[in-house]
Amino acid sequence: MKLLFTGDINFRGIDNLDYDKSLEILNDIIPYTKSVDFVIPNLECPLGNKEDYMPIKKAGPNLICPKNCISFLKAMNTYAVTLANNHIGDYGDGALNNTLKLLDENNIKYAGAGNNISEAYSAMRISKAGITISLLSVCENEFGIAKENKAGSAGYNPRLLMNKIQAEKNVSDFIIVVFHGGNEHNPLPSPDTVERYRFICDMGADAVIAGHTHCPQGYETYNGKPIIYSMGNFLFKNTEKTDNKDSWYYGYFTILDINKSKISFDIVPYQFDILGTKITVFDGESKAEMNRYIDNLSEIIQNPSELKQYFKGWSLNHIWIPQLPKNIDNLTDYDASGNYDLLKCEAHLSQAKQIFEILFNAEVDNTKIWQKRISELQKMPV
Repeated sequence: MKLLFTGDINFRGIDNLDYDKSLEILNDIIPYTKSVDFVIPNLECPLGNKEDYMPIKKAGPNLICPKNCISFLKAMNTYAVTLANNHIGDYGDGALNNTLKLLDENNIKYAGAGNNISEAYSAMRISKAGITISLLSVCENEFGIAKENKAGSAGYNPRLLMNKIQAEKNVSDFIIVVFHGGNEHNPLPSPDTVERYRFICDMGADAVIAGHTHCPQGYETYNGKPIIYSMGNFLFKNTEKTDNKDSWYYGYFTILDINKSKISFDIVPYQFDILGTKITVFDGESKAEMNRYIDNLSEIIQNPSELKQYFKGWSLNHIWIPQLPKNIDNLTDYDASGNYDLLKCEAHLSQAKQIFEILFNAEVDNTKIWQKRISELQKMPV
């Protein structure tokens, strides 16, 4: 059984997206999607008419895309989408429910979101050739998270996830967890992220496939179990990123090959253009260069002390610490959304704690060399 996973898909700014236009964008990808049994991308936006819904209060942009964008998913032969991410709930319960309905109408399965936390944590089961897989989709705890009586995405809850993994062990041969998290634009996972994904494997998951960082990160095999730390964006237009060499426009998709005894994997690197009109799979020397780059990131992950220093450098380059109101008796104009996100999201909290650790230990001067090194690592090789 072969499954193809992609990183973040968002159709922002791509106008008049129909089936034929989708096929043009996906021309290099279609041979791969036809060669596997199941295609499972991450859909990072609700689908519907923007005018019909109200954006939720949050930090960061509220994203929604027209419902005709479902044609892109159909063009790439999508079997299912993962929905646990920080944008699927951007326009509230109505837009989320409309998205779920649209997916149902087009025979596209999904995991990671629902009308309550129980539905959001429901496993999607896939069976073929005598093998059954349970797939769970979870994300870090930002905005749009499902609760007991509230629709949304499956925010990471270690107890809930462990219980679900153990329950699915009784009915499936393998458990795959798709995780949406990590520090955006960082080419390396934080030490906390590495610990979290390895812990999910210790819970009983047989593979962790992750994304959210808007850039490719490395991978590893942990106790025989694949961990893909971040595949980067698959298609996600960004008018603020005008350099096509920015890591925003690079990524790789992952193909899991599963038999009765093990899971193996392969990665395929690509680049998409700033207009969102073409995803180009690398080949020849360009592919070799990208693979060497990703392999280098993967090697750093295996060196905890070096990984820690890189995270210090990255944190110093992206200082984000709480800004509390000066007068606690007058909070009328105080916007708590940024600080709230900083403290509730696992990746953001790790970043803030790292900054304070640097300050507490007077390590600013020593960390500056790692600022430069992480900046160099963000440069794409081709």
